[in-house]
Amino acid sequence: MKHPFLLAILIVITHCLDFNEYDFFKSKCGLADFTIAYNPKMEEIGMTNLLKIKCSFINIHGNEEMKKLNIPNFKYASPSAENLEANKSEIEINIDSEKYGFCITSVEMYNFINIDDVNLKKLGGGICEPGIQPSSGKLCNASYNVDEETEIQDGCTQMFGKLVINSKNVQNVQKLSSVEIIFGVLYIEKTNLTTIDFLQNLKYISALGYGYPAITVQNNPYLSNFSFPNLKRIKNNGESSVVFTNNTQEFILDPKYCSFFENELGQDGWERPSFDGKSCYTLIKEANTRPPYKFAKNLDLIIVVLLMSISQIV
Repeated sequence: MKHPFLLAILIVITHCLDFNEYDFFKSKCGLADFTIAYNPKMEEIGMTNLLKIKCSFINIHGNEEMKKLNIPNFKYASPSAENLEANKSEIEINIDSEKYGFCITSVEMYNFINIDDVNLKKLGGGICEPGIQPSSGKLCNASYNVDEETEIQDGCTQMFGKLVINSKNVQNVQKLSSVEIIFGVLYIEKTNLTTIDFLQNLKYISALGYGYPAITVQNNPYLSNFSFPNLKRIKNNGESSVVFTNNTQEFILDPKYCSFFENELGQDGWERPSFDGKSCYTLIKEANTRPPYKFAKNLDLIIVVLLMSISQIV
């Protein structure tokens, strides 16, 4: 704690530092929330012993000089007793700072996204550099720019930076099967891939502060399928969270690909996915005005066969 601030918050912090007393939050939260706000000289939260908060709403905002959180051990959150009784299990987290350069460490971000039933409604700033090696697993550095292919290593569970896959490293993509989280963006461009099936263990992408969509897939002329069986959350603070552009028509003709991100991963707000510049709503609307896609493909085949038959007769 760099500076003293409001007495009410000091009382809260006094209880937090000895976190055998986490029942403090159970008894104090009620239907309200855990808030640290409007402390003009606070540079960090600094609750290094904070492990658990029993509140449904966690709000940290309006602290003009806050550069970082420094809550590396905060891993658990659960609803207040009143919200549990009302069958409200969601934990909503809002964290922001007006200070330029404010960032959240890779460890803190990993802890946030692993909280059960968490809704990371607002996370400002970016991810602090460099990334921090986890207590288990292996963090590997990705690329700094999207025009530089990533040197893909074996055994990485976390990637930090822009994971760029292009024609120069596409032969090594199977090494990415161990990756569970990307602190940065996934950028796949100009490859001969037919499917994205090598990120089967990827659970989270946090692209805070990167100014790019969390996932960009473009100019892959043979790509017609993808599979992210364990992907749970995508978080970025740009506009579209997922952008597919100039791949095969499969992604446009079948709206299920777009709907996977919008419905399954909850990317349905201003960060909704874009496929060749179209929203999921537009793709579904267009699909409903034409024959079913499988029928359309079979119809194309029938037409080709008929044309060949006619040419033979002539």
